[in-house]
Amino acid sequence: MRKEEAILLAEKIVSGTATDAELMQYNRLFNAFQEGDSWDEQVLGDKQQLEETIRQRLQPVLRRRRSAKLTGWPRWAAAAVVVLLLGAGYYFLQKPQPLQPQAVRFRNDVPAPAGNHAVLTLANGQQIQLDSAGNGTLAVQGQVQVSKTAGGQIVYAGTAETASFNTLQLPPGSKPLAITLSDGTKVWMDAGAVLTYPTAFQDGKREVFVSGQAWFEVAQNSHQPFRVTSTTNNATIDVLGTTFTVRAFRDGSHMQVTLLSGAVKVNTGTASQLLRPGEQAAVDNNGAVQVAAGADLQQATAFKDGLFYFNGADITTIMSELQRYYDIDVAYQADVKDLFVAKIPRDVPVSQLLNLLEMTNLVHFKIEGRKVTVIK
Repeated sequence: MRKEEAILLAEKIVSGTATDAELMQYNRLFNAFQEGDSWDEQVLGDKQQLEETIRQRLQPVLRRRRSAKLTGWPRWAAAAVVVLLLGAGYYFLQKPQPLQPQAVRFRNDVPAPAGNHAVLTLANGQQIQLDSAGNGTLAVQGQVQVSKTAGGQIVYAGTAETASFNTLQLPPGSKPLAITLSDGTKVWMDAGAVLTYPTAFQDGKREVFVSGQAWFEVAQNSHQPFRVTSTTNNATIDVLGTTFTVRAFRDGSHMQVTLLSGAVKVNTGTASQLLRPGEQAAVDNNGAVQVAAGADLQQATAFKDGLFYFNGADITTIMSELQRYYDIDVAYQADVKDLFVAKIPRDVPVSQLLNLLEMTNLVHFKIEGRKVTVIK
């Protein structure tokens, strides 16, 4: 890539016309710009002169972008390694404050979870560490058999005259885990989630209890309605056969229910709302329910698909997600007001996602053991 090509590439990035391949080129150019020993001066020319040229060419575009509403920003996507930027500028367009090189700040990287570390607690109190448990039958409770497939999924099969309850817990630092309940309902659980459920459903009803983030694909049975109760706020979700996600962590944030197909009714002590496909309900701490149409379904299901996907998220939302998945501590030395959009696979070290966020030059990070500090 030569100097004029780099300038044209930056213009495409800002205007939102860059292709996936050009976005990846930009990532490589940015990394070379940060790493002094990777800069090819014979091809690209003097680094400071190029920075100044790009700044002068793009300032008129950036001034227009700054005055645009959030919903007016273009959305770009590129497989696996693209960061989408919502904010005031790029690395080339702002003079960086004195900051340690990224290689120094990121030298203590945190890898992606190697397993799900899930703990299954049976009705008799016995606990099974699923990471170390072999495939095949894990337990037999009455006439219900609990097994682990070669793919790591937990499957319940059989019936019982009396139901007993099991609990499946994924601690922070876990990969997602899938479980098939005795009625055929499938649940995908994310790190930090807890699911309590009967080994077999009785008395014409199906009810499970959840906290954290989970995706439900409910087996249809009009004679036996399915209910999900959130243990964080006692809100309930009533369904017959449908696909939806629940997000209800104990961190003070609102509970969210996103419907992909079918129909569900969200109930609290003070409100009740019916959802249609594509809608999302937010339940606040007072039990009020707000329903929004046009929910970002990809964002709601990203964890199940092995992705981090943030679409206009603030830095605290992003760091809370990383805290649960990587089992890290987060500290803040800066108040970052900007919103970010990023998409990247979950099987990467935490530094790769942080690097994408740093490309906006709106936020920086420092990794010390399992502690990540947000800095400007």
